[in-house]
Amino acid sequence: MPEQITSGAMKRILAAALGAALVAAACSDPAAPPAPTPVAPTITDTFNGSLTPLGTNSHPFVVNQIGGVRVTLTSVDPLVALAIGIGTPSTSTGVCLAANTTTTDPGTNPQLAGNASITGNFCVAVSDPGNVTDTAAYTITVFHS
Repeated sequence: MPEQITSGAMKRILAAALGAALVAAACSDPAAPPAPTPVAPTITDTFNGSLTPLGTNSHPFVVNQIGGVRVTLTSVDPLVALAIGIGTPSTSTGVCLAANTTTTDPGTNPQLAGNASITGNFCVAVSDPGNVTDTAAYTITVFHS
């Protein structure tokens, strides 16, 4: 003769099954969101400064959308090669922590180029690698989104 399940037992079985279903659903891997599509740069920031021998200057800018970033050292007077870098400002010191650097003469084409994969605070650093004898005035542009 089959056993009869009481309504209390049925409620416990239903609660256990429901609980197991919720745990299984919570533990499943969610689908990853699609990667954002990088946008073309539309904002130009121009920075001017005066660099002393072996000095470094930092210029902050904000990236509003994921996309391209182009840095161009456009002029240096007197003409010497300077180091330029792009990175993020230190939260404790404010110093630009450059992740990508190059030493270059001024020009019209970007000397550093890449894509910002996050939005937020960035910075461009201009440094003397040992070429400045007194002071050097410079202009650098950052093209970003």
